[in-house]
Amino acid sequence: MHLLTRLFVVAALCLSSVASAQPMAKVVLDPARIEQIENRRRVTGELRAVQRSHLASREEGLVLELSARPGDTIEKGQVITRLDDDRARLAVTTSEARLAALEATVEERQAAVDRARVEYERVDSLREQASASTQELEDAELALTAAEARLSRARADVAAAEAELALDRQRLEDMTIRAPFDAKVIALHTEVGQWLNRGSEVIEIYATDAIEAWVDVPETAIKHIQSSGGSVRVNVHAFDEEFVGAISQIVPAADPLSRLFPVRIAIPDPEKKLRPGMSVSAFIPIGEEHEMLTISKDAILRDDAGEYVYMAVPNERSPEPGGLMGVPVRINRLFGIGDRVVIRQGSLPPGAQLVIEGNERMYPTQPLRIVSDQTNPSGQTDQG
Repeated sequence: MHLLTRLFVVAALCLSSVASAQPMAKVVLDPARIEQIENRRRVTGELRAVQRSHLASREEGLVLELSARPGDTIEKGQVITRLDDDRARLAVTTSEARLAALEATVEERQAAVDRARVEYERVDSLREQASASTQELEDAELALTAAEARLSRARADVAAAEAELALDRQRLEDMTIRAPFDAKVIALHTEVGQWLNRGSEVIEIYATDAIEAWVDVPETAIKHIQSSGGSVRVNVHAFDEEFVGAISQIVPAADPLSRLFPVRIAIPDPEKKLRPGMSVSAFIPIGEEHEMLTISKDAILRDDAGEYVYMAVPNERSPEPGGLMGVPVRINRLFGIGDRVVIRQGSLPPGAQLVIEGNERMYPTQPLRIVSDQTNPSGQTDQG
């Protein structure tokens, strides 16, 4: 028998002789009860980042600065790497100068068009007065057309120069590599002083704003997952902690040998403590229901020997509870229904009254003052 249980049983037997000298413990009781619970199956998998990226260099150059190391947290837009950009800056300066020259040429060509148009209009007016020949009018018209063509060519040259300048500016910008999203650094693939070619990998990162569990589910359970409402309990082994996740996708491609389907489960992680690669277990419904004994999660306490609960012991002189007994319990982690858990039957009888509030600093000989009984929430009784 659990040592704590033996001590509590002995203490409960002695309660009647010492109760009057002890302060009352204010408690809330809740019964263990039999419920119809859907059977579940344990499947395994791992945590993965929703976004994971191998950042590469779009330009070649010498690495001058590297501001992130493995394990660092980086923010979207933060500078990760700077390459030597002297030549890129010179290219931008050259393109800016060429564009300025071509824009001046456009102004010059525009002035030529204006002169040619004025001359054409003058000759056309003279032609109407029979003071200019048809040949003179045609020559003026050809001169205007040629001037307009040279202007169009100059404008096209300006457009090409603007595009080239934009490309040179983009290349200059690409000499600085920034984080595309909030992330954690997994690995570096370069160092200061190293030459990078276009496409060379620089750093590997994963997003910190979302993480999900990938588990392998048998094909026979897929239909039950789809009708379960999308809620799945996931245990992260590294912390021995349970999370309630939501099914985001069932990958429609089973392993040809095992016939297991990958299922993605979004995991809430407000404390940002989960990491990709951690192993997990998920508990998925398989469509069968059984009668099982459930207790409130709030009734469960833990010590070095395991999990236990405080059960109210009937008073020999009264039908009301007279004391407490510590009872070890074994939780069946395949099941869970909101704020209740399934325990293996045998340790507690159905209907056993368990302390769910006020059990943090109790001792077994302490008399009870029941401030609420979940079997009769409206009634309040004091027991000494």
